[in-house]
Amino acid sequence: MAVRDDRQVAGDIARAGERAKVVRVDPRIAVGGGRQVSAAEIVMGLARELNSDNIELPGFPDIVARLQRVLADEKSSAKEVVKLVASEPSLAACLLQLANSAAFNKTGREVSDLKAAINNLGFNIVRSQAASFAMKQMEKQEWLKPIRPALADIWKTSNGVAALSFAVARKVPGVQPDECMSAGLFHLIGKLYLFARARQESIDPAAITDWEKALNEWHTTIARTILDHWSIPTRVAEAVENQNAIFDADASDLSLITRILCGAKLHFRIRKHRAAPEPDAEAALAKIQLNGQSFDDIVKAAQADMEAAKAALG
Repeated sequence: MAVRDDRQVAGDIARAGERAKVVRVDPRIAVGGGRQVSAAEIVMGLARELNSDNIELPGFPDIVARLQRVLADEKSSAKEVVKLVASEPSLAACLLQLANSAAFNKTGREVSDLKAAINNLGFNIVRSQAASFAMKQMEKQEWLKPIRPALADIWKTSNGVAALSFAVARKVPGVQPDECMSAGLFHLIGKLYLFARARQESIDPAAITDWEKALNEWHTTIARTILDHWSIPTRVAEAVENQNAIFDADASDLSLITRILCGAKLHFRIRKHRAAPEPDAEAALAKIQLNGQSFDDIVKAAQADMEAAKAALG
């Protein structure tokens, strides 16, 4: 088979995405095979299993994968969700702790019942928190040891962006804070998938020229496929897919939740201690106005909520 140009690969994926929710990655693209392949081809090869109706994230604890399937089924009851969560004591404890945190429990009354905790948090938070729990558990798996630094960075960044998104959303009318938190927690799920698939195929990302470039170009499309498979609310999935759109689009053309995720991602990156100067990112962040205020100003006003959310997420 002739090696296709990166732009042809990109065109195939883009056209497939326009036709259906599930991205149809060309199954003929092989990983390795004794020939020179581009980083984009390797990424698409790793994503080939997204063509199936049974998408699995390598390394995800079975309980979390099962929970995502149950939550994706409209016929599932709250009782089933509670029963499934209760079968994993660590996840149950995590959700109880979250339900009793300052970010989610404004009454101060203790929530000791798992059913009440799940009802108070809502399925959006249960879904995203279960994914965060899975990320942390993946760091402990021996076969994933070579990519632990990448997994740790994904977990830390996801939680930081989620806390920021949640806090900002509380200051902005017309958007649901729980959905914004979910978008933040899910925004790197495509990178998580690709790193785990690379390890599964015994591929060392550090040895691939332009791996980071290909990863950054394709992880949002891959994330959208996964989130659609899990029946995550469309607003959340679209925000995750368009998390970098602020660089090319007018802010007013983006949904409110997308603007919040774009802003939170940029703020987390360029406002952290000793961050390298990024003029393009600064300009993109400056484009985001919410409720007549700059993103930076809203973050300052939301500092208490942000600290509470960070403490809750761990």
